[in-house]
Amino acid sequence: MVTIANAIRRLCDEIALPTYIKTSGSAGLHGLIPLGRGHSYEQSRTLGELLARVMVAELPELATVTRSIKAREGRVYIDYLQNGHGRLLVAPFSVRPLPGATVSMPLSWHEVNGKLDAGRSTIKSALKRLRSLKADPLRSIVDQNVDLRFALNTLAKRLPLGRVL
Repeated sequence: MVTIANAIRRLCDEIALPTYIKTSGSAGLHGLIPLGRGHSYEQSRTLGELLARVMVAELPELATVTRSIKAREGRVYIDYLQNGHGRLLVAPFSVRPLPGATVSMPLSWHEVNGKLDAGRSTIKSALKRLRSLKADPLRSIVDQNVDLRFALNTLAKRLPLGRVL
């Protein structure tokens, strides 16, 4: 999961997309890519799908877009379908209704490494972490604007022929 998250970040850096990361509050990570205003739902969904499919093409032994748990064969599921109308995304700093009361916690990219335990933040530890942060890792997310056309065109070119969408 960490390898894939960092690979997605590098890919986004290459195509000039800002990326942010947070824990899901469960066992996973949520990558956040602010698009700014003026982009349609279809454009954002296409971006998510292209990013996921490029990762699967480049890291087939680690990543999959296959929803069936059995068919994943131990690979990490990249859920680009979560970007849908009526789909819920856990907000940063939200407590999850799970054993231990885990919290969806924003991270700095340097924290996304082999030591990361995505389920470590809990209602008991979250306040201590917040106090230790110099700044909210997601603070600048609202100030971003991107060239989505450039990103989509660049991603589409990275996919093998016949696998665009």
